[in-house]
Amino acid sequence: MDFSQLRLDVEQLQKTCWTQVIKQYFNALSADQVVTKAHAQDFQTIADTESEKFLTRELQRLIPNSLVLGEEAQAAGQVSLDIFTDAKPDEYVWVIDPIDGTYNFVNNHDDFAVIVALVQGNETIGGWIYQPKTGDIVSAIKGDGAYLNGQKTTVSTAKTIPELNGYSPVIYSGRTPFKAHFQSCAAELKHIDNLRSSGVHYLNMASGKADFYMVHHSKPWDHLAGVLLFEEAGGMVSKWDGSPYKPSDYKDFIISANNADSHKALMDKFIKPIYP
Repeated sequence: MDFSQLRLDVEQLQKTCWTQVIKQYFNALSADQVVTKAHAQDFQTIADTESEKFLTRELQRLIPNSLVLGEEAQAAGQVSLDIFTDAKPDEYVWVIDPIDGTYNFVNNHDDFAVIVALVQGNETIGGWIYQPKTGDIVSAIKGDGAYLNGQKTTVSTAKTIPELNGYSPVIYSGRTPFKAHFQSCAAELKHIDNLRSSGVHYLNMASGKADFYMVHHSKPWDHLAGVLLFEEAGGMVSKWDGSPYKPSDYKDFIISANNADSHKALMDKFIKPIYP
């Protein structure tokens, strides 16, 4: 398989998905085109479901007989999160988040992304993140580096806690016992935020605009593509216990940092006191 061409083909599919499917719904959703899932701010729209159908069809045309794990299909009980361990070692599995940051999309904010990952043998081998409203797209095939808008990209160089600028939903979430600890530690950082889109977080980190991302969830459609992209740009990613993050690790917590020094500093400050 020509993976260099595949990288470009999937980029084009993401752009086409925006223009042909998603764009018509931005700032134009009616009340009956939006529903909630797990909680009141966990939205699903007609744009999510229609774009996932489009991407599923077109990605399977690129690799016949490939499998697909889509966020919306999984929510509907049509596919299992165990797909990575159930698949044969040589089978390809596409992972799709058709609109990552649906909360932002529903509220007419620009911070949403179309995410695609490709997995084989429980290893992520391809990743793509496209932010339609900025036009930025970052993609990677494992071992070939990360590309931002067609050019090689690298991570930032900050190393110490006071220099670091990044993201974590933990400081805002009422659904985690770690919130107070993270908020206390965050005062020492240069800046911390949560844009409500893993895809935009990873895109910004892979392009050197941000340094870290710490999360208390690891759904594959949110993180597989971004983790590969970030690592290919030179970043360091692990689970909170320090072990590698794999596609089948959908119940674990993830920490991503731009280099080994910042990764250690964040682990020592934020993670180890509460997750030894």
